[in-house]
Amino acid sequence: MPTYLTYFYLFPVAALIATLAISAGISGTNFWIPVYMIWLGFDAKMSFWLGLLTMIFGFGSGILRNLKQKTISWFIVKEYLKITIPAAVLGTLLIPFAPAQMLIVLFASFILLYGIYLVYRYWLYRMGKIPEKLETHNRICWKRAAIAGFLKGLIATGLGKLIMPCMLGHEKIRSPAEAVGSTVLIIFVVNLVALLLRLTPDFIPALVENKELIFKIMFWVAPGVILGGQIGPTIAKKLSQQGIRLYTGGMLVGISMLMYLRAFAVI
Repeated sequence: MPTYLTYFYLFPVAALIATLAISAGISGTNFWIPVYMIWLGFDAKMSFWLGLLTMIFGFGSGILRNLKQKTISWFIVKEYLKITIPAAVLGTLLIPFAPAQMLIVLFASFILLYGIYLVYRYWLYRMGKIPEKLETHNRICWKRAAIAGFLKGLIATGLGKLIMPCMLGHEKIRSPAEAVGSTVLIIFVVNLVALLLRLTPDFIPALVENKELIFKIMFWVAPGVILGGQIGPTIAKKLSQQGIRLYTGGMLVGISMLMYLRAFAVI
């Protein structure tokens, strides 16, 4: 098989992951870090960076679709970027002081807890204990945004999961699709900041050493996530808030289990 066809299977995988992530308004790194670390065998630092790089393609494509659909609230985006960007910078600056295994465990623990929370919220809804529609408010969740940005910088995830629930009920958000679209744009910008800040002098040589392998992988991944970025916003327009919570939560619980196994060298 020609070398450029070695990773052809990543094209449909990439399209599926991007569709799931963008339709739910959460970071694609939740899915890509396990792919790069467990499936493709990269170390933790490289896997986190490649996860961020992959999101640039997919979420960039998703932004174009959301712009076409007019499902972005510019006021919301501007307000949340004011705090998430500096918080992400702080989180990224702490990476050199954190052991790789600790980062993996933090990543797995966060997505496990969040996945369980989403499934629990769906169960409450099905039991009639919470309404389908959230009460409207005019708050910008500054503390939540700061934590979310910090986690994005440190473990490459957490941003969309934490801010979107608050955004869903904001009076300027007209639909769940607009909350998702606004979150996708915020994630893209903060993701780009985290990606660039991880290009430290001790990490760049590792990128150069693996440049051919990275290119072969991105040859299939990039067009796949671009395709998924066009499909995801369309799906988001058809999903209810509770539907988004259920299918996202279930996937995150499963992924966290794989990451725990990887952290303790079981797989």
